Amino acid sequence: MGGPALIDGKLVRATDNFHAAKFKVDGVEYYSSENYFQCAKCVDENEKESVRHSGTGGDVWMAGARVKLRKDWEIVKVREMYVGCKAKYEQNSNLKNELISTSGPITFSGSTWFWCKWNGKITELLREELKEPELQDESKILEIRKEIENYEQEQAGLSDTERDKKTYDPYM
Repeated sequence: MGGPALIDGKLVRATDNFHAAKFKVDGVEYYSSENYFQCAKCVDENEKESVRHSGTGGDVWMAGARVKLRKDWEIVKVREMYVGCKAKYEQNSNLKNELISTSGPITFSGSTWFWCKWNGKITELLREELKEPELQDESKILEIRKEIENYEQEQAGLSDTERDKKTYDPYM
């Protein structure tokens, strides 16, 4: 599942959500953006800690697949991936610099269509936000933030049954 994005004709390892990189969110240490994301699914604190200590890649992905999901997960999952990726880049300057040194289109593969699309948008948004202010493309930032908000509003407006039918994917 997943892997690094293709940017400027190269695979950029910093973009891989399974890439081991320690960072903290709300004082809690995580070991990859996927590690944070899988923990964000959890309702139960014991499950969350078990998932957090399960690894950085495939192991944490599998651990997260077995937890009881928080009720609003389909609404917040894109934003939670953004939060984890943002913290990873902000707290690991080598990964941040690797990302902001790119300029071309961002293409993800090896995951579901949903996550290839959203990981690309999240990475594009972060690449702009992490640049020096005078180098940022403010219209691109606003456009992608609006797309995330629209996704959340659309998901929030669906009944649980409608949301499950529309977004069901056992690998998300």
